[in-house]
Amino acid sequence: MKRYLVFVALLGLGSGACKKDRAVEPEKQNVETIKIAGYVYPKDSIMNVFEKYSGFTKERFIFNQEKEQFYIADYKLFVEPSDYIILRK
Repeated sequence: MKRYLVFVALLGLGSGACKKDRAVEPEKQNVETIKIAGYVYPKDSIMNVFEKYSGFTKERFIFNQEKEQFYIADYKLFVEPSDYIILRK
């Protein structure tokens, strides 16, 4: 019985001593961001809100970082982000 317990203990130590594979770290996704009023927002989520409430597709919105405004392609319109989304203050 004692030999059996020693055998099981050695078997456990032997299998625990094997080199383990490292867990694969998930790749960091490059999220495109825009800066509005000093805060950084993910561009995709902002564009989805504009698409939902404006009726235009998100491909038609062009963001001007200097003026912090969105322009609608093929129109002479600009959109303030605060018109469609709630920004941090």
